[in-house]
Amino acid sequence: MQEIIAKIAAVFGAAVFTLTTLTGLALWLFKLFGEKWINNKFSERLEAFKHDRQKEVEHLRFEISKLFDRTTKLHQQEFEILPKAWSLLVRSYNAAASMTASFRTYPDITRMSLPHLEEFLSKAPLDSWQKDELRSAADKNPVLSRGNFLARPSSCAEALA
Repeated sequence: MQEIIAKIAAVFGAAVFTLTTLTGLALWLFKLFGEKWINNKFSERLEAFKHDRQKEVEHLRFEISKLFDRTTKLHQQEFEILPKAWSLLVRSYNAAASMTASFRTYPDITRMSLPHLEEFLSKAPLDSWQKDELRSAADKNPVLSRGNFLARPSSCAEALA
């Protein structure tokens, strides 16, 4: 019986030795090739991740650049349009203020010489019939103020055009 136990122990010992050797060999091979395989897979995924991040960064740069260009164009248009709008606003305000002002001054044309009066009438914003009426009037100042009052709405409309 000792022989049988010795044979069983020998077979068991050989099996454990073989199993241990095969396990050690498998672990060594796994470490040798598995580490390289894992590193390769990790490197591939890392490169893919870097590539995706780079694409995303480029896309964001493009979007920022597009928005910045749009903003720059808006500011450029603002610098071109605001002075024009401000000028129109000032002109319309001045035209409306002169139209609605309660105190107005007119030149005293009764004291003007005939050449001076003709030069004044050539520059005045009056119609020709108003100029003729002014020339023929005995008291010219009330006719001038009435004519200017008639001409003011048209000059106001011209200022707004």
